[in-house]
Amino acid sequence: MADLAGRVAIVTGAGRGIGRAIATRLGRAGAKVALLDLDEAAAREAAATIGGGSVGLRCDVADNASVRAAVAEAERQLGPIDILVNNAGWDKFEPFLQSEEATWERVIAINLKGVLNCTHAVLPGMVERGRGRIVNIGPDAPRVG
Repeated sequence: MADLAGRVAIVTGAGRGIGRAIATRLGRAGAKVALLDLDEAAAREAAATIGGGSVGLRCDVADNASVRAAVAEAERQLGPIDILVNNAGWDKFEPFLQSEEATWERVIAINLKGVLNCTHAVLPGMVERGRGRIVNIGPDAPRVG
């Protein structure tokens, strides 16, 4: 991975699993990382293991106000965002014919609207500075139905 010293990254769904691994790798490459997760304790614990000024913040990616607040806090603590990794995702593993509309709405809110909320919150600053990277991790929900 390239040297990311001086760069600031946000990783969503970073309290555990793939998001935590991505955040750890970015931190090892020198980036300051804001780990966003619904589980603030998990995000903070993961940030503490990364070190380097990383922070763990509570964020519900499906809620635009929560995203805006988390991005503002990340920028306050770490600086302007250079990298966004949209990793947060959710699915309920059950046969499709047994699923209900509330499940579909939650999947869409997190897996689609979450990406839109986070991207919309960081992209203006990236455009203004003339640089930035956004990585979208696709959920497994469409494949497994």
